Amino acid sequence: MPMNSPGNDGCTLTGALAVAAEVRDAVTIIHGPAGCAHHNVSLLHAVNLSRGRMGMPRILSSDLTEEDVIFGGEPVLEETIRSAARGRPGVVVVLSTCVAGTIGDDVAALCREDYGVPVVHVPAAGFMDGGFHDGTLQALIALGGMAQKTGTDGSVNLIGEKSLEFEVEEHYRELRRLLDLLGVQVNLRFVHDIRTADIGRLGRASLNILREPALAPAGDAFRARFDTPCLDTFPIGMSGTLIFLEKVGDLLDRDSSAAITYETRYQHEVLDRFEGLRGQKVRLDTASCPPGNDACTRELLEILDLDTGPGGCPVP
Repeated sequence: MPMNSPGNDGCTLTGALAVAAEVRDAVTIIHGPAGCAHHNVSLLHAVNLSRGRMGMPRILSSDLTEEDVIFGGEPVLEETIRSAARGRPGVVVVLSTCVAGTIGDDVAALCREDYGVPVVHVPAAGFMDGGFHDGTLQALIALGGMAQKTGTDGSVNLIGEKSLEFEVEEHYRELRRLLDLLGVQVNLRFVHDIRTADIGRLGRASLNILREPALAPAGDAFRARFDTPCLDTFPIGMSGTLIFLEKVGDLLDRDSSAAITYETRYQHEVLDRFEGLRGQKVRLDTASCPPGNDACTRELLEILDLDTGPGGCPVP
């Protein structure tokens, strides 16, 4: 079912594959024509190369032909799953495409059969099930279904990191820095550079931190499954970072006062390095600014006493 979230651009399949491909011992099957797989594998290859990742995730295509479209693609999908399972991967993730959805293949039923390895179905019919964001949500929720409720240990899960984002590791390091101030460990990056066995730890964390508020359906699903409370976004902005520390502390029943005091002092020390910019005139281009970032940008401009208006230095 489409989530109809804001900014939901791009193909559902691409969003689902961006998640599934981060499970390193998985085989991902794209159930559709070869072109669906070619386009998305090319995108992943380019992103991986830009980050120095020379290897590629294991991705197969059921390679639907015109004949399969007419008579049904279930037989070729079943054989593709059995072929993938013979290699004994940690999990086989099957992504259905718009073509498979249009012709009515019962992909979910095929995935419930016994292949000797776990098989997870992710609905990713691009023209039928929304866009990129919906594919991300469907994949997170489907893979989360592999985990069982366990005891908690005071750690946190990071849910929905954007694996195609160039700054994904920089964001993670900053989150680790902030969580270290509270003495909180990261249990699982769900899903980023993990193995199938790691998914079993999903229910161990005492708090799930979502990459952004639009991932709330995943947070709700994991709260229902594991009773895990949820924080709806990574920290954004100067004051937003202090609020983040306070909220994490409250949700984990930890005293955050020392962490907030340290972070406040640290922020001032960083801002002091830009003292020479005070009074400069700038002109903001906010046309493509993600939701929430405009406010934190203006907060920073006010702290640095920057003058905004026509004729200023353009700042994207």
